[in-house]
Amino acid sequence: MFRLALVIAVTTASTISSASAQKPPPATINPPAKPNPPATVKTLAPAGAIKPTGTWNLGTRAGDFIYIAGMRGIDPKTDALVEGDEARVRQAFLNMKLIAESEGASLRDAVRLVVYTTDMFRFRPLVNKVQSELWGQGPYPPRTIVEVFRLNQDDIVEIEGTFYKPPTLARQTEALYREYLQWRAQQKSGRASKPQARPQPQSNPQLQP
Repeated sequence: MFRLALVIAVTTASTISSASAQKPPPATINPPAKPNPPATVKTLAPAGAIKPTGTWNLGTRAGDFIYIAGMRGIDPKTDALVEGDEARVRQAFLNMKLIAESEGASLRDAVRLVVYTTDMFRFRPLVNKVQSELWGQGPYPPRTIVEVFRLNQDDIVEIEGTFYKPPTLARQTEALYREYLQWRAQQKSGRASKPQARPQPQSNPQLQP
């Protein structure tokens, strides 16, 4: 009886071992995909705009959004405040408009405005008037207007804006073409110590045709 039990145990173990050997290995588990790196923040300094006078920049593009610093009624040609309350308010809006347009956005692409003024009673009507000229009959973007005690240079108004404008395929193509022209010029002039790789387009799901 003991021998029979031993033979049965050995046979069973051999069968299990044989079945385990024939079983395919478990499927390889793919490692999780690496998250996409955050979009690069682009500093904006378009030609014809005012020049920062401190530790700040005119604006940035972060992905599909354009953030513009507080603009005041400074004439970019003279770097001085324009004369006249209404003219100064209008110039502040135009300074913001120029920066937005450098990234392909228009005033219609504004998603939020913040207006700071030193006298709500006097200057709020001027802000409304200038906006009606620039935006027409609307629709107007959401706006917050705040009365403050003082602004830089004892100014009367400061306006900051946020715009939504995804990069277009045309702008990517234009940038790539500029890189190609630079590459071709280097190859022809022989300034490059060794042949450089030709710029290649990069796919970006955020770009829209």
